[in-house]
Amino acid sequence: MIIADASAIIALAKIRRLELPSQVYGAVLVGPVVKVEVLDQGRAISAPGIEQVEDAIQKGLVQIARLSVKEKSLVQRILRSSRLHEGEAESLAIAGSRKLMVILDDREARAYAELLQLEFIGTAGVLLEAFLQRHLSLEQLEEAVEDLSGAIWLAPGVVTEILKRARESMK
Repeated sequence: MIIADASAIIALAKIRRLELPSQVYGAVLVGPVVKVEVLDQGRAISAPGIEQVEDAIQKGLVQIARLSVKEKSLVQRILRSSRLHEGEAESLAIAGSRKLMVILDDREARAYAELLQLEFIGTAGVLLEAFLQRHLSLEQLEEAVEDLSGAIWLAPGVVTEILKRARESMK
């Protein structure tokens, strides 16, 4: 199981690859705030990929977490001590409390994850992991990374590193 922030869910839905995290990590867990950001607000604006999100939730590939009192308290502590949005704080709190990896792309959220000593991965890293586990061919990975670059900003070095690691794994 893995925790996902809204940006990762949105990006993967936009590139029609939302099934990959559940194939790689099992179920994907999102908090209630992330669910509102992705599903409810996405529906309201007919966001690209919203049907993928609805389908993933219906199939149980993306599950909505119920936060414990401890997790809610941690969300508030994170919000008071950072500039993170509520969804990012919620994702970090769930990951920390439940000892799960979290998918994060935001630089400040990653820095906070490091402070909390949480394991995290970026959306591009999820694509690489899907390739390494043979859920994507090299051609599909290259296409997915290109599509992801159109959906979110990826540093050119990240793209290069992902594709380099994929090619090296084939040797």
